[in-house]
Amino acid sequence: MNGILSFNTNNLQNYDPVTDTGIITNKINHTGLPDKTVSLYNIANASSSAIPFIDYPSKTITISGVIKAPSDTELDQQIDLFKSYFNGKDKDLDINFAGSTRRYIATVNSMGITRSGALLFAEFNVEFICTQPFGQDITATEMYDSTTTIAVFTETPTIAGTAPLQLPVFTITINALTGDGDYIQISNDKNSQEILIYGYNLSDGDVLIIDCAKRIVTLNDVLIDYTGVFLELETGTAEISYTDGFITRNIDVQAEYIKRYL
Repeated sequence: MNGILSFNTNNLQNYDPVTDTGIITNKINHTGLPDKTVSLYNIANASSSAIPFIDYPSKTITISGVIKAPSDTELDQQIDLFKSYFNGKDKDLDINFAGSTRRYIATVNSMGITRSGALLFAEFNVEFICTQPFGQDITATEMYDSTTTIAVFTETPTIAGTAPLQLPVFTITINALTGDGDYIQISNDKNSQEILIYGYNLSDGDVLIIDCAKRIVTLNDVLIDYTGVFLELETGTAEISYTDGFITRNIDVQAEYIKRYL
């Protein structure tokens, strides 16, 4: 395959034809669906059933190819180097796909390396397990960047990606405010999810970050408590509302997300 393929920043497509040395990865299987768990419940007296939820606990990715070198000793060294690339867990597995880089958070589950006789190459097969089952972009996509002087407003960004839900990050910067109605709420009007931050004496210069991917809220880089749930956005047109309790305000609300893919 052509393009980027790396694990924990180690290049897995680094063959040099001049020295006849390096890794040729010629097969990668990552386009299938993640592992899927479906809970099925019988509906009483209805001769049918219902699926209350679908879960994607993990994803398996495999790669295979050959390791080459111009001598027995150099091939042994290349094999040792290759194996050293896969230490650690939950590392970035980056794959060139659809004209950009698709990233998985992966750990090597198994590895096979076969070397036949006096041939100066070894065949390999590596299986990764991804505890975060969805591939993702390596850069965030902006949803909107607004400045509000009113207490309630709604944005309707278009959400892309192919995973069932996309997880936004909201950065709220307080430029100026008056009044003691000390709360800020962000709502997903499509499914009634709401997250509320109150009781922190918010003031000019404060920066509040609601990270729905990491499931944390920070105020000026310090973790704080919240009420409600983190927003999960379906693909298509979203409806996201901002509400606060101040008398006047000048507040920047910036929202972005990293696209996730099945």
